[in-house]
Amino acid sequence: MPNTNTNTTNTNPTHYCDVCNEELGDSETENPQHENFDVVCCECHSRHFRYSDRREVWVHNDHWDQEIHEYDDDNDDEYDDDNDHDEDRPAESEYIYAYSSGSFRRETPFFKPYETFTDKTLTLGVELEVQVRRSSRLSRSDLAFNITQHDLKNFSIIKNDSSIGYGFEIVSKPATFEYHKTAWDIFFTNTAQYLRSFRDSDCGLHIHVNRSAFSKTHVGRFFIFINSDVNKTFVDDISGRTATHYCLRKKEPKFKDIKTYRERGAVNIYCDRTLTHEFRCFSGNVKKESFFKTLEFTVALCHYSQNECSNVNINYIDFCNYVKSKHFEYPYLFNWLVDRGYLKNLNRLKHKTKFYTNNRRNKKCV
Repeated sequence: MPNTNTNTTNTNPTHYCDVCNEELGDSETENPQHENFDVVCCECHSRHFRYSDRREVWVHNDHWDQEIHEYDDDNDDEYDDDNDHDEDRPAESEYIYAYSSGSFRRETPFFKPYETFTDKTLTLGVELEVQVRRSSRLSRSDLAFNITQHDLKNFSIIKNDSSIGYGFEIVSKPATFEYHKTAWDIFFTNTAQYLRSFRDSDCGLHIHVNRSAFSKTHVGRFFIFINSDVNKTFVDDISGRTATHYCLRKKEPKFKDIKTYRERGAVNIYCDRTLTHEFRCFSGNVKKESFFKTLEFTVALCHYSQNECSNVNINYIDFCNYVKSKHFEYPYLFNWLVDRGYLKNLNRLKHKTKFYTNNRRNKKCV
């Protein structure tokens, strides 16, 4: 007769991950359908699976077959004259890197010739997670090739990320905001049309800023701003998403928390083994206006924290008024605040119609 425990009232079954065979509870399992696996823990899902658009199921990396799981171009003959099928193209491994392949965070940042650059100059690094549109005539490999060899050549790498399905992560080199303003132009007019990001809950836009630009007081200010309940609705609105397990919020944040808080939160302060702080709260976006609105918000919040922000009652209303006073510097953000009703009584101020220029003497917008 089999051993049974008739005295227990616990009716919850015991689960074991089909990949690592570890015992786990319901909260530790991933719900999406996995091909050939019934139960998969969160860690194994993140590390070992990628999404198949053709099969609409998560597939183990060891079982991935490009012909079965990836879309091919429907009309190959139509594009024979393009570079898409150039025999000299490097192999995929040469321009799609592993997720753990490192970063550019320790490299010397890019900046414009007219800028005065020191270790206190604010620099930004972008990590943009994207997926390939179902309607795209170009494959994932084609798009990665276009980005690294043309659109963002010498300014980015592409990383594989199984957690975002049929897509990848675009990782830029660090650069000043002035440099970023023009570095992305070709990408948004070319390859971005074949990608999607905003409506995919797994795709985020992570922005790194250099730690050397900030004092602990500055860090405490933007840490509280992002996590404060007073600013929750505003931060959710400008981020394009609410808090998830990818970007947790700290409850009742205080200045002293920056000494001990090391979670991968909406703002990840003092990233392990890096020289950056990371803003993780934003949804991914391949629309130029939304992308630069987000970049401008990060820059504006950093400058606001360094200058006009108080140590008490850190709220979005004062921040919006700060952006209003600097409207020439943040045109995309200014327009968004006006459109969303966060800025009123503009007097002579108008919606921006011209944005960044390459002319050093005429960098303002009108």
